[in-house]
Amino acid sequence: MDFRRKFEFGLAWRTILLVAAILLVAKAVSVPSVRAGLIVAVLIALAALASLWNFIRRTNFLVSRFVESVRFDDYSQRFSDPSGGGFDVLGQTLDEALKGLQRRHAEETAEVRYLSAVVDDAPSALLSVESDGRVHVLNKAARQLFARQPLNRASDLETLGPELAAAARLPAGTRKITRLLLDGVPQKAIFASAQVARLDRPVTILSILPVQSELGALEIAAQADLVRVLTHEIMNSLTPVTSLARTGADLVATAARGDDRFCDAKSATETVARRAEGILRFVESYREFAQAPEVHRRPFKAKAWADEIMRLALANAGGRDIDARVEVVPETLSVDGDAELLSQAVLNLLRNAIRATADANAPVLALALSREPTGHCRIEVRDSGAGIPEDRREDIFLPFYTTHKGGSGVGLSFSKQVALAHGGSICALTAPEGGANIRMVI
Repeated sequence: MDFRRKFEFGLAWRTILLVAAILLVAKAVSVPSVRAGLIVAVLIALAALASLWNFIRRTNFLVSRFVESVRFDDYSQRFSDPSGGGFDVLGQTLDEALKGLQRRHAEETAEVRYLSAVVDDAPSALLSVESDGRVHVLNKAARQLFARQPLNRASDLETLGPELAAAARLPAGTRKITRLLLDGVPQKAIFASAQVARLDRPVTILSILPVQSELGALEIAAQADLVRVLTHEIMNSLTPVTSLARTGADLVATAARGDDRFCDAKSATETVARRAEGILRFVESYREFAQAPEVHRRPFKAKAWADEIMRLALANAGGRDIDARVEVVPETLSVDGDAELLSQAVLNLLRNAIRATADANAPVLALALSREPTGHCRIEVRDSGAGIPEDRREDIFLPFYTTHKGGSGVGLSFSKQVALAHGGSICALTAPEGGANIRMVI
């Protein structure tokens, strides 16, 4: 209000002065004999006009400079004007307005940086799909997850597997557990989609969170609990039966000395005792499955480790002529893990592969180690056997499930435990050699 009063006062007296000067000029013109007065009147009129023009121009200049500063986000400008006429008040008002804009701009910039950091560090991989089909990777998790599978168009989602591509075509708001393929390895993931507007255009946001290792760990824990309960109950019931069977067998054996009438009873009771003891040992062996392996990580050289494991596996191959290959890329590769646990797991896989190639004419066995772009280590055991049917590739990792006569069904389950204990995963694929490819990533 102070600026308004000063501005109106300054504008009023300059306007009055200009009108008076014009009237004076008109009066001087009507009196031809007063030439000097005419000149003075004209000069006064010009001075009044210049003063009024400069007064209005200064106001326009300050306001236009303020607008330009706001337009180009230049908050360094200041408008203080000590010349009076209300312009000092106007300058202070514009300075305060610019400082307020600068403060709000700084707050908004900090909020944008915060939200950008939240999106970039979000644990779920985030993708945006625009209405024209363009795909953008939005955060660090997505860049790491799809490092080897660039996504530029919606059609590129097909490379992540048919299930994920189908889920991406569902309406916004979809949330489900689906399966995606990363480097050919199937993994379960939590998928969710939402729709937002960007410049008045709809954009679909896809969230993908791989949970294969977490689900695998829960599955192993549930299986271990089941085995623990079953073995506990079976052993509680079987231990006295085994003891009584052995006692009965000993008593019958004593009574049967020199008496052929007890021969059949002796044979029967000894058979029961042996079977009971055998079942007890069988159940006891599975109690180890209920104990989660404890991982002691340390770096070790992959090449020397792989060569040693391959030699141990071939030592039990019965002298068969097997084309055994060890592939380590690069040869200086170092693995950060529990060498002993990994040795047991991989040795189980190699023995399975050797059994799988029993009927092959020219059996091939390969142990390959390499580094993933994510920094994880990939361990593959491949063979030239009959392979594993696709509908059974998940079942083979279940405890007690086996396709080999005389197999225990624990080897692959243990390998899965080891992979999960290392924060990784394991799956069955088709090998380039034609047989099975058991891929472990740690």
